[in-house]
Amino acid sequence: MKHMRRSPRTTVRLLLGLMAILSMTACSTLGGMQSTASKPQYLYAANAGDNTISAYRINSNTGVLTPVTGSPFAAGHVAGDITVNPAGTFAYVMDFFGGTISAYRIHASTGALTPVPGSPFSTGYQASRMAINPASTFAYVASSYSNTVAAYRIDAATGALAPIPGSPFPAESGALSVTIDPAGSFAYVVGGNIGTISVFSMDAATGALSPVKGSPLATGNAANSITINSQGAFAYMAGRNGISAYRVQTATGALTPVTGSPFAVTDRLAEAASVVINPTGTFAYTVGDTISAYRINLSTGALTPVAGSLPAYLASVVVNPTGSFVYQGTGGGSAVAAFSVNPNTGALTPVPGSPFAAGVNPAYLAIAQP
Repeated sequence: MKHMRRSPRTTVRLLLGLMAILSMTACSTLGGMQSTASKPQYLYAANAGDNTISAYRINSNTGVLTPVTGSPFAAGHVAGDITVNPAGTFAYVMDFFGGTISAYRIHASTGALTPVPGSPFSTGYQASRMAINPASTFAYVASSYSNTVAAYRIDAATGALAPIPGSPFPAESGALSVTIDPAGSFAYVVGGNIGTISVFSMDAATGALSPVKGSPLATGNAANSITINSQGAFAYMAGRNGISAYRVQTATGALTPVTGSPFAVTDRLAEAASVVINPTGTFAYTVGDTISAYRINLSTGALTPVAGSLPAYLASVVVNPTGSFVYQGTGGGSAVAAFSVNPNTGALTPVPGSPFAAGVNPAYLAIAQP
């Protein structure tokens, strides 16, 4: 990625009871794939080339993208990365070099975007992608310029951002990105070219960050970003020497290398810009010169390449909440590519009609399910 230097029905009691059982046994992070399948899914593309946001409704059966009424929406500033809070109620667009975050309310029924009062909000120069905790109460942004992590409290009613006491918090040199574990207990900050992962404990009440003993971890791999699976068991760091995999100690946040790590990337660049994992934690997808798929061993965390790969555009890749479709923006282009996922192998197949028209340079994507 260009800027990574520095992821219905209820009628009878029997059916109600069955749905309750399915919901309790489904993926907890997403609220249960069966229970969310009926909710509308929206995809947003931040178009850096024309400072707009393209919004689409995802057809949950086919993966086809249909523009939301009013799309594209004005970004107001340079449309860099885009992040949606876990509740699917607000979207945040980063201006990497202007040092601002533009915030939008997501209309649950239509997917339309409305600017949040007080937006844009100030952040550090050369700030990274925003990370939001599972409760959607706090947001974090790393700055490779100031080597800090800015922390904000999110107003649940308005989506507005307010710096928390103690922010920004010191980080390692070249702080590129922040990732939060599914429990909302720890934050992981990747230290760019120096190849470190700093671990911080998160205060659930205040959002403050405190370094964990033994942090930072030297990886030996010039890092780009880190992703943690929805079960919180394994972490995968995209870097210039492939994919570094770690087992996560959920009590302390500590990381232990997975046997065989780092795992080679299967494209000609031999570098992973980012890693995304499907909701069940069975498949991972990386972006470099190609989109490459891997099967994840649920016991060990090891990665095994899935046969075949697809051309990529050095832009972000996202997986929809049910894990049935993968989407990628075209860095430097004007379209969003869509792929269906083989549930048995993880292999990707282009969705009919793909790619779908977008604004100029839709390099960053996000999905919401209000």
